[in-house]
Amino acid sequence: MVKLLNMKKRILSLVLASLASGTAFAQTSTEFFWGTGFSSYLGDLQPRQMTWENPGLAGTVGVRQNINAWIAFSGFASACRVSGSDIESRDQDLIYRNLSFRTNILEFGGQMEVNVLPFDAFNPARKSGGRFFNWSPYATIGLNIFHFNPQTLYQGAWVDLQPLNTEGQGSSFNANQPYKLTQAAIPFGFGFKWQVSRRSTVSYEFRFRKTFTDYLDDVSGSYADPVKLTSEKGFLAAELAYRTDELSGYEGTKPIAGSRRGDPANMDWYNMQMLTYSFKLYPAKRAFTGR
Repeated sequence: MVKLLNMKKRILSLVLASLASGTAFAQTSTEFFWGTGFSSYLGDLQPRQMTWENPGLAGTVGVRQNINAWIAFSGFASACRVSGSDIESRDQDLIYRNLSFRTNILEFGGQMEVNVLPFDAFNPARKSGGRFFNWSPYATIGLNIFHFNPQTLYQGAWVDLQPLNTEGQGSSFNANQPYKLTQAAIPFGFGFKWQVSRRSTVSYEFRFRKTFTDYLDDVSGSYADPVKLTSEKGFLAAELAYRTDELSGYEGTKPIAGSRRGDPANMDWYNMQMLTYSFKLYPAKRAFTGR
């Protein structure tokens, strides 16, 4: 009899746990979001963390699962363009270097969002005694994969830089292999969200991408000997490795082989400022109560 009672208690406990789990799941909600904004980059051709110089366009779409009033998880796909140019530098030596680039970036990833305040004042399943807000600051962190392809404008045409190996990658004088165009990054940021109706939320978010490559702009290490670079990688690689001779008054100058071209100690970043709109895929009442 005692064993039977213990078994019934265990079964009852499992049922109650399952119901609690089902209730918790019913209190979540799923949203689809999309947005647009601006992008910038931090690297050897643009050393300022945040700037409005040469802003690129950015866009995003994704799905968000709200776990509770504090935490959500989202998956996203975003695209943006970043660029930089030595001509706009405040350092005269960099102006003489005269390098420039642009790249489109396509990323896929996921992140966790943490609200500062208990969010979703329109949720009918909230306890009547608790206070919930239709606005909140929030922070995010996650992981993503992104693809890029730096280009530069040369004689009126955009040229892909990675295949040229402008620093002599993969040659007899540079053992470093050509950099990969698909890389991982750590996305994080912060923003402010406002729930404008039962199913709609608007947010403005600052997104930062910590990459593990120094080649978003094709610039990282040292200058190669232009004669050797021309011999093994071609005329165009040497021509685009250092472009001082394109400036008026500085024709014919070339860098010393082995001298610093970029700063390999600091990896490149790209950033976005995004205005997004979120829409629940089903009415909040049905999502939170099952009715």
